[in-house]
Amino acid sequence: MEFDMATLTPMEREFVDAALASWTGVSHDAPIPVRALGFPDRDQFNDEVSKLRRAVSDRARLTEVQTARVLFLSELAFGSDLLGAGIEFQLVSTFRDAEAITVLRTLQRKLYTRAGAKALFEPKLYSPKPLLG
Repeated sequence: MEFDMATLTPMEREFVDAALASWTGVSHDAPIPVRALGFPDRDQFNDEVSKLRRAVSDRARLTEVQTARVLFLSELAFGSDLLGAGIEFQLVSTFRDAEAITVLRTLQRKLYTRAGAKALFEPKLYSPKPLLG
């Protein structure tokens, strides 16, 4: 199943762009999303984040996995101080917390699917490299 990013409002696209942009900015050193999403290194993760940003901006159709990645990374960027931008999200976006949580909730309603969540964490997506070594 695909999701058409053209159905997002301008505000939702702006929020997603700010959230994804944080992964090459304030959240750049967070290792968890890189491993959790199955990327062997930061460069490949950054390439995927750039592709997702372009796709959202271009109002493209995304696969279930891509859509789940957009949601997962947006949630982490806004909500997690340990893994994302967290309290610094206000520094990298035009959104204040109250507005951002409202936008995030609408994105969750639009982008979440059980199949997407399952696809996001399929074992075949995980890097074969050990986490510690």
